[in-house]
Amino acid sequence: MASRNPCFRIEQTPHKGMGMFAARDISPGELVIVEHPAIILPAGDFPTEAYNALGDALPEPRRSNLLAMGNCRSLAECPSPVEGIVHTNAMMLELNPNAVLGEPPIGGILYGGVYPLINRANHSCGPNVAIKWDRAALTLTLYALRAISAGTEIHKTYLDPALPHAERTTHLLKNYRFACDCPWCAIRTDDAPLAPEDLARVAVSDARRAALGRWIFTHLRFKKWSRDLARADDVVITEHLEALELIRLEGMEGLQNLFVEEIAMCYALLGDLDEFARWGKMTVQLSRIEDPPVAAQFEEWLVDPAKRMKQWAWRKKQRQISAKRRNNNVEETLSDFPLLFGAED
Repeated sequence: MASRNPCFRIEQTPHKGMGMFAARDISPGELVIVEHPAIILPAGDFPTEAYNALGDALPEPRRSNLLAMGNCRSLAECPSPVEGIVHTNAMMLELNPNAVLGEPPIGGILYGGVYPLINRANHSCGPNVAIKWDRAALTLTLYALRAISAGTEIHKTYLDPALPHAERTTHLLKNYRFACDCPWCAIRTDDAPLAPEDLARVAVSDARRAALGRWIFTHLRFKKWSRDLARADDVVITEHLEALELIRLEGMEGLQNLFVEEIAMCYALLGDLDEFARWGKMTVQLSRIEDPPVAAQFEEWLVDPAKRMKQWAWRKKQRQISAKRRNNNVEETLSDFPLLFGAED
């Protein structure tokens, strides 16, 4: 369901074949395209005739768009052009509504889909767009992770960007037959060792990505902080801002929503209207496609947070109560706290 006035265009790149480019400025969280797959098929190898039949069954111009897609497979590997295009471009799809994230699919069957437009977005280890799969509609949605200026190439990622540089390089060479030349990768044109400055840059990048990968397991989260008055009021905000800076430096904005949302909630408990409005609006903008219920909830709160949020300024009020009790030599106890997110995990 491509838009009649898309915010992107497909153009030739200097050395990566065709690519997707912003036709105008695109805002963070903005929709780029929603697309149905041209082909869905189970993982595995099939007769050449089967791939040809799939391609021949497509109407024009869908078939021509498919056949114009990139193909990194040799004729020896994939005698059918459609087969090579499928093996180069297919993205894994979850068709089982009862699937558990991280567990093998029931029956061991994986499915892949080929998207003639979305697949035009080339790879970067710091992608500026992300994809969201809608099983009910059989569509992929491509949306912006950060601001994309007109004329800038639109990049998705072909792998987990938190992986170390060496693992990313190995994966891309094995599966896509190219070495990434994004700003976070070190490229060499021969077998010579990487220069010391490149090795140092990659080491710093790997360390940042590793830190981000384990951040939520090693740093204080909003729910634990919310009731613990022994913690500094700004500890979560400060640490989350540090995470957001690492995210910016590494181009890993796919991780940003959690931190932005929790910063907004911290300011809500502190009763800071201006900062809650700032971070709450950012949460709405970033979550409209990725997590619509969160966006809707924050939109409701932003109308009048003091009236619509039961926990508004709770921490600020507890500080005031504690100070009064200390002045009056009264034993301190916490007043009831209406948890927004339920019991702590």
